[in-house]
Amino acid sequence: MDELVALELFEQLEAKLEQVLRKYQILQSENANLTRQAEEQEQALAEAKETINRLQKERDAVRQRIDQLLNKLEVLGTSK
Repeated sequence: MDELVALELFEQLEAKLEQVLRKYQILQSENANLTRQAEEQEQALAEAKETINRLQKERDAVRQRIDQLLNKLEVLGTSK
């Protein structure tokens, strides 16, 4: 009788261990997916920052050219 109880307990332990291992594998897979997604988001963020910097530089260049043109127009207006 004791051997039967011990065998049942061992089988329960084995089943629970298999559940834990399956959950561990699922969590490993989810962690890998989340890590990949985080890396993709970091890459997208870096690209967005580069785009913003480029657009700011272009805007500053356009603003500078407009200021130069306005200064030329001022000079023409004052020379009359």
